[in-house]
Amino acid sequence: MGNQNLSGAEEYVSLSIQIAKPIDPMGEKNVRQTVEKADGVLANSLHITEKTLTICYDPVRIGKDEVINLLKQAGTQFESVQTDRAPLL
Repeated sequence: MGNQNLSGAEEYVSLSIQIAKPIDPMGEKNVRQTVEKADGVLANSLHITEKTLTICYDPVRIGKDEVINLLKQAGTQFESVQTDRAPLL
């Protein structure tokens, strides 16, 4: 799991995604398993509500499009994606 190899100096970007329909428990499990395996994604930053999904990633190690594609592969359907720069973690 690449998430454990962080140096502590990374600047993360937060993705806030409006989801098209609520993610059921099995879908949430798929999303969590997918992000846990992704290098550069902060798996413990994943937060899912009925209408939104937020997650932080290191843009030096993984691109926004790659994060979005991972989430799509896990079954997430989006309405819109908003990117906000996050403070150093």
